[in-house]
Amino acid sequence: MTGAAAPARSHEQWLEAVPICNRAVRVQRCGKAVVLWVPYRSRWWLRGPLRWLLPLRKEKGVALDLVGSEVWADCDGQREVREVARAFAERHQLGRREATLRVLLFLRQLSERKLLVLALPGPLRRSC
Repeated sequence: MTGAAAPARSHEQWLEAVPICNRAVRVQRCGKAVVLWVPYRSRWWLRGPLRWLLPLRKEKGVALDLVGSEVWADCDGQREVREVARAFAERHQLGRREATLRVLLFLRQLSERKLLVLALPGPLRRSC
């Protein structure tokens, strides 16, 4: 038996979400760019004796350019996606819709890499 699929969220709900950075991420600044280091979970077959033979990395890095670094800095756990997109639009002189789409796409990519989570407002309700 499979679990119930997560309910679809509206565009408005995603704009009200608050991006929260993963506490396990180590931030390294390289000039104006930022490198985010997230702990790396090794595969089951790399544990045990094989681990003694092969040097394995303990974290993987994701390099952000100047624009990505600005958005990352705006993700302070207090501002909604809407506010982050508004600040992005003002800095880069973009329209509201274009800035919102770019910021949402970028935050989704960071979320897929487990660098941050998008905390949705209100209680999560599941229908049976």
